[in-house]
Amino acid sequence: MFTPWVRRIALLLLSLNILTSHAEVSQERPLIIAVAANFADAAAQISARFTENTGVPVRLVMGSTGLLYAQITQGAPIDLLLAADTDRPRALMTKNIATDLSYAVYARGRLVLWVPGATHPPELADFMTESASIALANPALAPYGRAASQVMARFSKQASSMRIVRGQNISTTYTQVATGSVPGGFVALSQVLAQGVPPSEYRVIPEAWHEPIEQALVLINHQDMHPHGQNFRHFLLSEQASVMLNALGYVVGG
Repeated sequence: MFTPWVRRIALLLLSLNILTSHAEVSQERPLIIAVAANFADAAAQISARFTENTGVPVRLVMGSTGLLYAQITQGAPIDLLLAADTDRPRALMTKNIATDLSYAVYARGRLVLWVPGATHPPELADFMTESASIALANPALAPYGRAASQVMARFSKQASSMRIVRGQNISTTYTQVATGSVPGGFVALSQVLAQGVPPSEYRVIPEAWHEPIEQALVLINHQDMHPHGQNFRHFLLSEQASVMLNALGYVVGG
């Protein structure tokens, strides 16, 4: 039998242990995720749901996939990369900067031609014939820009006389079109859906016109790997997240 004072000490130690555990959870460092610019809105919603479910804080770092890749190779403190392509995640694995088993395609993006003010979905050939300029993301840095350049190659005659305005990433391109500095351009379907752009102002580009915009993820391999990086990966690949992504303009599976 425990004496009363032994029981009191045991209860005190249990209370201290609970307080310590609570402090450790509340002071947990955030999971740092590098996110391709096109996936910014979706990542914000999914990370918020992940934090709601797990209590794990998440900090997002946005940019073009090419720029994020460069930062990671230079030692930026990133736990997980959500790229807009598959090339950079594979390159990180080749360099042993990312863990091989973590690689997965989490979504496929869709490209649209957006012409603000259009009264019906714009035809690409007509727009390129009638307009002096068109915006797209830098093909060397952004997979959406590479896809856009492949689409334009199908209309080389019309494109030959156009001024091409290249943004560093798809977010920059969206801003260029939204502010009116360019009459129209290639942006992501997810962007126009997130901003409530009327369907009459954009046309979804057939996927057959360009290489698939497959978006892959990898966990970054470093000494202080976040214990919940794998948990976020599982959540992003879950059925719950897939439903969210489909509604946000991405193709999941298939």
